Amino acid sequence: MKGSTKFGLALAGLTAGAAAVALKVSASTNDVPSTVLDRAEPVLEPGLSGDAFLAHLSEAVRIDTTVYEDRSLNDPAAMRAFHEFLAQTYPAAHASCNVETVNDLSLLFTWEGSDPSLDPMVLMAHMDVVPVEPGTEDDWTVGAYSGAVEDGRLWGRGTLDDKGSLIAVMEAVEHLIESGFTPQRSLHLVFGHDEEIRGVDGAKVVAETLRDRGVAPWLVVDEGGGVADSLPMLADGQVALIKIAEKGYVDIEITARAPGGHSSAPMEATAVERIAAAIEALRANPVPARVEVLGPMFDALAPVMDRKLAAVLTNLNVTGPAVKRLMASDPTSDALMRTTTAVTMVSGGVKSNVLPQEAWAVVNFRIMPGDTVGSIIDHVRGVVGSDLEIAIYGDHHSDPSPFSSTSSDGWDVMVRSVQETFPDAAVAPWILTAATDSRYLMPFSGDVYGFAPFTMTPDYAGIHGTDEAVRVIDAEGAVSFFCRLIRNAQPGATA
Repeated sequence: MKGSTKFGLALAGLTAGAAAVALKVSASTNDVPSTVLDRAEPVLEPGLSGDAFLAHLSEAVRIDTTVYEDRSLNDPAAMRAFHEFLAQTYPAAHASCNVETVNDLSLLFTWEGSDPSLDPMVLMAHMDVVPVEPGTEDDWTVGAYSGAVEDGRLWGRGTLDDKGSLIAVMEAVEHLIESGFTPQRSLHLVFGHDEEIRGVDGAKVVAETLRDRGVAPWLVVDEGGGVADSLPMLADGQVALIKIAEKGYVDIEITARAPGGHSSAPMEATAVERIAAAIEALRANPVPARVEVLGPMFDALAPVMDRKLAAVLTNLNVTGPAVKRLMASDPTSDALMRTTTAVTMVSGGVKSNVLPQEAWAVVNFRIMPGDTVGSIIDHVRGVVGSDLEIAIYGDHHSDPSPFSSTSSDGWDVMVRSVQETFPDAAVAPWILTAATDSRYLMPFSGDVYGFAPFTMTPDYAGIHGTDEAVRVIDAEGAVSFFCRLIRNAQPGATA
């Protein structure tokens, strides 16, 4: 789920876009009435203590499961140590579930349900973490792998991405087993070991294993959402964002060729100049925006918005062009509604007085639902012309995910579980601008959502950055959320 600080940057983009819209909103005769949401006390799982979650997450952070793009640098012993930590910490889960190691380092837990006719549920998380950027170690409030609890937070790499959710899932399963709960619907836990480097050896292989066994999940829940303290200009109170789709990915290499020669007699356009022109053309002609994809989120937040702003954002069939222009004025909000274009690599020339015969650039596209890898290739050809060579760069590319439903039983289970845990939060769907391991299960699963039961500020940048941390006050609720989710996923579940 890489290429950004995930939740934090996308929230910053959303609030920036909303601020731009709000500054332009004038009085409207189509005001949306304000709605006061009914609030309740959290429905917390009986007998839970957040202290165990904090102690075990701290220990998990201290096991350095960093992965690198150069896979030869990755230490399998660290991942195996994490496996052993889970086995020692959660004996009931290991005794009651069938636990498999897939492709040597990923884990698949299967908790058999009492009704084999029911399609199973899958909860996902990943054990690996991104590196701490060299030279920034001293910028951390506490050590990046200390797992220390200070100032109301548990600090460390992976606390939010994604060991916090993993430990909360394991705490919930252990607690439910010890309390005598038996699911009707089978539950699979999928813990990948290389999500931060695209998951091709981890979750992808686990997904293939489940598919080959004929497993067709009814509901999949992975990372990709969370609870913002607020969304400035959109909502003053908490907002729980549940991922219903995520972007795809492709790198396109553009190559220009030209006759060589001496720099004292330059031709009309060198290969470098032709690449420069192609780059400028792509920048001037971005992939068209799809502001309508934000409609479900705006509709869900309308009851907690300023009524004038709600009137604008919930009538995109009329106001869409204006909203699109305003959101496009900020790069992070622009990324929420279109396939992004970013030139990331350029090369050409070998000597200052030699005209280059070849130059190339690599352009990264994060593909919005509605576009495809194929349509992006067509877009690039249409913009840069047919006299330049265009090819997919590298082995990693994928179409965006389909949209999961916001009117299904699975959605109702998600919303109910979030509302029970965070009753002060408005719940809304959103599109993740990056990608997660759950994409490997999408082709043969029902609804696939993303949510992490932790609160954070809307501009939070600790994910993949300095001072990643979870709030201590979220500990009990995080575990309780997954207990509620598992319980609510059973047929005939009641509060």
